[in-house]
Amino acid sequence: MRGIRRPGRRAAAALACAAVLAAGGGAALVAWGGPEEERDGAAGTGASEEVRRTDLSEHTTLDGELGYRGSGEVLAGGDGVLTRLPKKGEVVEPGGVLYEVDDRPVVLLRGDAPAYRPLKPGAEGEDVRRFEQALAELGYTGFTPDEEYTGLTAEAVKRWQRDTGARTTGEADPAGVWFAPGELRVSGHGAKKGQRLAGSEPVLETTTTEQVVRTEVEVADRDLVEKGDEVEVVLPSGERVAGRIASVGTVAEQHDDGQGGESDPVLPVTVKPDESATAVFFDRAPVEVEVRTETREDVLAVPVGALISLPGGGYGVSVLGPGGRVTDVEVETGLFADGLVEIEGDVEEGQEVVVPT
Repeated sequence: MRGIRRPGRRAAAALACAAVLAAGGGAALVAWGGPEEERDGAAGTGASEEVRRTDLSEHTTLDGELGYRGSGEVLAGGDGVLTRLPKKGEVVEPGGVLYEVDDRPVVLLRGDAPAYRPLKPGAEGEDVRRFEQALAELGYTGFTPDEEYTGLTAEAVKRWQRDTGARTTGEADPAGVWFAPGELRVSGHGAKKGQRLAGSEPVLETTTTEQVVRTEVEVADRDLVEKGDEVEVVLPSGERVAGRIASVGTVAEQHDDGQGGESDPVLPVTVKPDESATAVFFDRAPVEVEVRTETREDVLAVPVGALISLPGGGYGVSVLGPGGRVTDVEVETGLFADGLVEIEGDVEEGQEVVVPT
């Protein structure tokens, strides 16, 4: 489903660049007489660009998909007819109604374990503490959150039940609550409105509200990504947003390669976009993740199109001097990135070089 598109390294990039230019790929790879040769009027063969000092970064592009971290299901706590469902994409916060059965609400509460028994005055245990803490978090007080369900707890429960539209009994019915660590986003429906539910039947598919990008990298390329690395996410619109690698899996997976076999082993990678960028995200949309694999800082660079082929082999640039005179200067090429190429040679920052058109 996903793949990796690795750009060439320096030597491969230089050869590829030369081949493309020589074949007429956007500009001609001009061959002049030799290094340090001067010519008159050669600037007319193209535009000029300055030799700039900059940082260059090479990137590897990974195919990914927008989504949300964590997935789960909300299961029916008892029998009855499903009379209300939330819409897909709706976010339910603790204290909110997840769905209704026989017109009775099932309320989301904050907690780390499911409800499994009715709670009423006299009940004791850790589940009592969990329920009382969740109730107090919603603002229903007048009792001490502990392991004992008292008459004071029952009075608070009655107020809560009246506010949510549940039957006012003062007892906590496990079928009327669902515990989760926090708010839930509805990603799908496991049942239809009007359906008669049985206990433990799936009702909702859910995720957290934390937006992430999921991608993967081949095991052989594991060294390309590390937790905490900064990346860029390219959205379907072409917009770029910053992100950071949140996790790299440790268990390799394989996928069907579409030809009856399996792909090379891959590791799952999760990317967390900047919080300021989440508003532009669309669930399950394809994206690209650009991972910086090599960086060269404070180097001289020119547009790739400024390279010329020297008769004796190698590359050069045509430096524009006073009076329109041009001097071909031999250079060593380094990193190719973002349409620029790192160069070393008898050139200086700010000099003008010819870019053939």
